[in-house]
Amino acid sequence: MRKIYPKISPQEICNEMENIVAQSEGIELQFFNENGIAEEFDFETEVRKRKNQFPNLKEIVIHPPLDNYGIELIMFKNEEIFKNQLEKLAQLSEELNITTSFVYHTYWTKDQAVTSHLIDKMRKLLKIVEGKNVYILIENLYMILEEKRHCAALEITKEIDHPNVRTCIDTTHVHCRSNMMKYNFKEMLKQYFNKEDCEKYVRQIHFAAALNNDGYIDKKTHGRKHPSLKETEEELLWLREYGMGDKNYITEISEEDYFSRKDQIEEIKMLKEISQDM
Repeated sequence: MRKIYPKISPQEICNEMENIVAQSEGIELQFFNENGIAEEFDFETEVRKRKNQFPNLKEIVIHPPLDNYGIELIMFKNEEIFKNQLEKLAQLSEELNITTSFVYHTYWTKDQAVTSHLIDKMRKLLKIVEGKNVYILIENLYMILEEKRHCAALEITKEIDHPNVRTCIDTTHVHCRSNMMKYNFKEMLKQYFNKEDCEKYVRQIHFAAALNNDGYIDKKTHGRKHPSLKETEEELLWLREYGMGDKNYITEISEEDYFSRKDQIEEIKMLKEISQDM
């Protein structure tokens, strides 16, 4: 069953967004680069705060800083960072009786992750969260030159093949890839995704639009609200076709005003309306 989670950050939100969170089973929390490149950061305080504020929450997803926080950078800078994060995720999950998830980008292909022993390093540390309600989510990007026409994040997840590691598919990034490489979108999907793998390994969707056939040159076109119900439905249709219709959907919308988050609220309304029939 599709679940729709709003996305917020460690700041105040308007009453309407508070009401949405109060009725949701989960949220994603976006953090920013305040401690330098690829450093540890305090997500525990915000997780505890939001669980106390919204006792209804069953899952809290942590999204680290948007730049310079790929899994490979963290692991080769200092494995202790990843280890400490896994331990904290496990602790919070058990104490607060929630599922905790942590999103990592990757700039590498599966072959690069294998030959560098990144996957071996991760497998060793993942023993910390085995049997616990904790997930590491590997998110697809769009600027990986060696990626060709396969989704590196999904391939890495499949190669690790660990129950606590799953993929987060960002719809904006899929469109950006198509736009950058001048691939026909539907033809690219056929090579990029395998329905069986998506059903098994994808846990979460970052749901948003790339406007004007762009999403990577003009940042105002990246991760925006879908223009209409029609475009929202078209996005859902291809996700469902490739086995990703019933995942956790995070409305990851870029805003002009992150207090009111009016665009995300509109996106949630459209997504909920269409989900009633899909």
